[in-house]
Amino acid sequence: MVDAPLSARQVLEVAAPVITGMVGGEWRLTDEPMLRAGSVGIRVLPSDVDDPRHLDLEILLNADRPDLPPIGDCTMGLAADPVEATRQAVQAWSETCLVTALEVIEQKGRLAEHFRSTDEGGFPGWHAIVGAATGWSLDGSQAKQHWFAETMPWATLAPVIAPELDRPHLNGIRMLVGQGGDYSECEVRINGRRHEPSGEALAALDWPRSDIYSLARTFILLVGPD
Repeated sequence: MVDAPLSARQVLEVAAPVITGMVGGEWRLTDEPMLRAGSVGIRVLPSDVDDPRHLDLEILLNADRPDLPPIGDCTMGLAADPVEATRQAVQAWSETCLVTALEVIEQKGRLAEHFRSTDEGGFPGWHAIVGAATGWSLDGSQAKQHWFAETMPWATLAPVIAPELDRPHLNGIRMLVGQGGDYSECEVRINGRRHEPSGEALAALDWPRSDIYSLARTFILLVGPD
């Protein structure tokens, strides 16, 4: 049994030290509620998933500029305790999504990798910033994470994804593969929306299958035309 969900303010109170420990900065909680570090803001969006461990988080590169497109992604913890589940969810989100947004500002390659469109693993026509491949498994295996890092499947799936890019800048793409035995789930979200054709194309790729369940995810931020 999972306890009741935390409020948006409680989520951000739990998230602040997790984020600070991972990416640094001085994150303060404002009244909206929102976490702020300089111009960058992080807020919790209403979730349409009936699971208190599931979070929808949104990054504002400049919280004082509402005209700039936000960068959003959902994430989920596994623990029954809502505080621990929030920590898990925020950590996975920070390693994959948040680092790409902060790298747009920092531009040092410290937080995430840069790919030009002509690079191996690049996304045709776009400058891409790619976060870590993270996940978990019941037996400690990291095979699916390694597959994301080594094969860079966003380049392969670019022809399916590209027609759905509806922004001139800052298109976020989240990829997830979860599988064990006969069960599998492959998901691609483009600017927060699940895109079934891309998910089906991801499912058809040669990622490592296993008898024991494991999951891997990554996030690609297409910054602008390259």
